[in-house]
Amino acid sequence: MKDKIVCAICKNEENKRCLIKKVSVAINKKRRCDKFIFEPTKVKEKQILKTIRMPYREKEELRQRYKKELKRYNQLVKNGTINKKYESTSANPTTGDLSRFVSTAGNKKSNG
Repeated sequence: MKDKIVCAICKNEENKRCLIKKVSVAINKKRRCDKFIFEPTKVKEKQILKTIRMPYREKEELRQRYKKELKRYNQLVKNGTINKKYESTSANPTTGDLSRFVSTAGNKKSNG
């Protein structure tokens, strides 16, 4: 038996199926296989994402500034300077004014 391999880089794997065993396989699961043939064209290059590391002091300053602005906003809402109601949008009616929708569930017509 060979070491554990992944079917994703095997020549015998095609569309998540093993051509030798004739079964569907999870291609990234590690398993032992005697019929493994390495296919270099299936190996994907790893992407290194650039990250920005923010120092603790700057992160803490941002958090404090956010808390201060949130406190100021809540105070303005409490005083009535800012209206906290949502704007009506036709794109998403659940976040806006629902008065344009009419329900006929409670209406009963009696023929008597």
